[in-house]
Amino acid sequence: MIGFRSRRAVLTLLATLLLTSVLLGAAATQRLFPGHLTGVQTLGRIFIPPPETVFGRPSLRVLVVGLDYDYNGQDEETSAHSRSDIIMAVKLDFIKHRIYELSVPRDMVATMPNGATAKINEAQSEGGITESEAVVSSWLGLKGFDRYVVLRIDTMKDLINALGGVTVDVENSDALRHAGANGPIDYDDSWGHLHVHLKPGVQHLDGDQAIGYSRFRHDWCSDPCRIMRQQQVIHAIAQQVQTNQATTILHVQSLLDVLHRDVQTDLKGNEEISLGAAFTTFTPKEIVTAQVPYTTSIELPDYGDSIVADEQAKKQLVSTMLR
Repeated sequence: MIGFRSRRAVLTLLATLLLTSVLLGAAATQRLFPGHLTGVQTLGRIFIPPPETVFGRPSLRVLVVGLDYDYNGQDEETSAHSRSDIIMAVKLDFIKHRIYELSVPRDMVATMPNGATAKINEAQSEGGITESEAVVSSWLGLKGFDRYVVLRIDTMKDLINALGGVTVDVENSDALRHAGANGPIDYDDSWGHLHVHLKPGVQHLDGDQAIGYSRFRHDWCSDPCRIMRQQQVIHAIAQQVQTNQATTILHVQSLLDVLHRDVQTDLKGNEEISLGAAFTTFTPKEIVTAQVPYTTSIELPDYGDSIVADEQAKKQLVSTMLR
């Protein structure tokens, strides 16, 4: 039987949503070595090589992509030719025991492999994760990524539902900016199947509500505001795991089922186990998050309203978080 503290470690990793595949490694580790956390750590030191040995480096860069979706003639969700709705460049620092997550707004202007100018999320639609890795790494000024994690349709919603929901401080940035006070979010997009009706303030959200809140971007700062909401929900999940451990444990099998079903990665089994063992004591406080800012918006032919990165800020963020 998996020990209480071991399960807590698994679920804390889950809470980041940035290291979903690492959770699979942690789960495998704890299934191999059930018991209390100290037992897992001791056996891990004996039998499981540390990630710096497995990967041959002190850190690992991972591209995390969340797919968007469309609807077919039967009004069913489909991810055929999906663009990337979420783009995160993540560095796992094995020495400092930190996770650095740099979000890239999906509407950023980027250059595709054929030389064409497009929104950066188009790379996933044109060439899948291979092209996404090439375009995003080039755009960030990196040589490449070491591994990737693809979150399929509804991964985040399924995880939140499996967790029993999350508590979020709902904010309406338009109301705060123009009225000076928080207000409700009321938005309906029948074509995009997005319906967000939330009161302001702290409240417990189910998966659909949390994803609606995370997807909403029809306010003054559009995609950057949406990314802030995504990061807010990620930290809300981490807080939920930390403060409601007993309740979370009841959902552990559902959580693992979601991960096995909804996640695609090129991390190998031994790599996942090594990462899982190394980050067993990981806490949400060890997540460092930021997003690439922009300087202006332009009308890009065939793509509509797009944003241009602040190159100096981008270079600085990449230098401090990803190199």
